[in-house]
Amino acid sequence: MPVNAALFYTVNANFKLQLNVENLSDKKYYAFANGDNNITPGSPRAYRVSLHANF
Repeated sequence: MPVNAALFYTVNANFKLQLNVENLSDKKYYAFANGDNNITPGSPRAYRVSLHANF
């Protein structure tokens, strides 16, 4: 299974940044399989950056 990671940073009282990395090692894997002809590969390394704001 893939390794995921997240970093959080509080900019100030109203703003927070978040970085998520999925499949950190970029290994090939199969999310699930149903029989011999229905195999779903997992996602390659993916990054997501979020900004959370409180008003």
